[in-house]
Amino acid sequence: MPQLTPYFLNFISGLHLGTRGINLEESATQIPSDTIFSAFVDSWRSAGQNISALLTRFTASPLAPPFLLTSAYPFVGGVRFYPAPLNSTQCFSWATLQERGKAIKRLRYWSEGILRHALAGEVLDEWLFPQDPFATPVRGLALQGGAFWMGVDEVQNLPEALRLAEENSRHARPLHALRQITVFALDRTPRVTVDRIRSASAIFHVGRTTFAAGCGLWFGVQWRSPEIFAGQSERTWHALFAETLAQLEGNGIGGMRSSGYGAFHSAQGTPFELPEPQQGKPALLLSRYHPTKVELPGVLASPAAYTLVPVAGWLRSPDAVAQRRKRLMLVGEGSIACLPAALAGDLVDIGPTYAGTPGVSHPVYRYGLALSVDASKWQERVCG
Repeated sequence: MPQLTPYFLNFISGLHLGTRGINLEESATQIPSDTIFSAFVDSWRSAGQNISALLTRFTASPLAPPFLLTSAYPFVGGVRFYPAPLNSTQCFSWATLQERGKAIKRLRYWSEGILRHALAGEVLDEWLFPQDPFATPVRGLALQGGAFWMGVDEVQNLPEALRLAEENSRHARPLHALRQITVFALDRTPRVTVDRIRSASAIFHVGRTTFAAGCGLWFGVQWRSPEIFAGQSERTWHALFAETLAQLEGNGIGGMRSSGYGAFHSAQGTPFELPEPQQGKPALLLSRYHPTKVELPGVLASPAAYTLVPVAGWLRSPDAVAQRRKRLMLVGEGSIACLPAALAGDLVDIGPTYAGTPGVSHPVYRYGLALSVDASKWQERVCG
């Protein structure tokens, strides 16, 4: 089974994560794996590291990456959440889908407890939270109006501020009332820009994601060779990773970092295991994934269920002015794919070119290595 080491990010002033184009008024609620990797590479470059030497193991053939990354998803106290699988309707009976189909489709995140039941091939009808918002949950309950789904047996791991009815109270909040608990909030912060020529001011708004006390985002790292030396340095990959994460705490992650967004405190959790994906069998993606030409089209053939995410935007380089990156399509988190091997995907150079000439003097890699868990049991239950 793959062992994941969780890293928890508690944001100080919220964060801004762009969702599409140049629209600043929206902000995402999770950090993609390719964004996390790019933040690490940017920190290495700012620290004067030899990027080509560091990335050799990620771009070599055959692949030999020292670690793999998941995307960053919400956590609530000691409860880790995961993206709702795209084919989640297959985990319920037809009668439940007819009655509760809309509520199931509104679910955005499943707790680890619920996910483990699904990966084991169980029918999840009995774990679904009650349709009546005032009914007492028996096995499953919801948070944030039905966006988060978790088990009643996981309530003890929620932050005390959410579990208790009132501040400084010893009385637990009724289970049905947890549905109204807010894990994250999306708001718009007014900003102002000043014209350098006329000194005229113009207001604009920036989207911000904030989290309740004891909540934030977490991502998992599957260490493959943490004790080898990183590139040409004398530090191991594990040491370099910890050093870089500490540096990112102050620098922040995401957009509008100069305004204080994206700064966080991090903590490493206890490693845990999830079912290992089987070669050629359905697997649930916990990261974004860029299939290679060799892996296509089989990896996305039936019974795969996937979404494609366009990734574009601007690059920042100390050697050139800001430029548009090439657009890349990645398979999104929560997708079901039949991976051909334990290591799948690649890093893609999306640096701009003009009339065949590179726009920057170095590669601009986008991370597309897959980190997944076995989803074959629930697929076998459906097909069998």
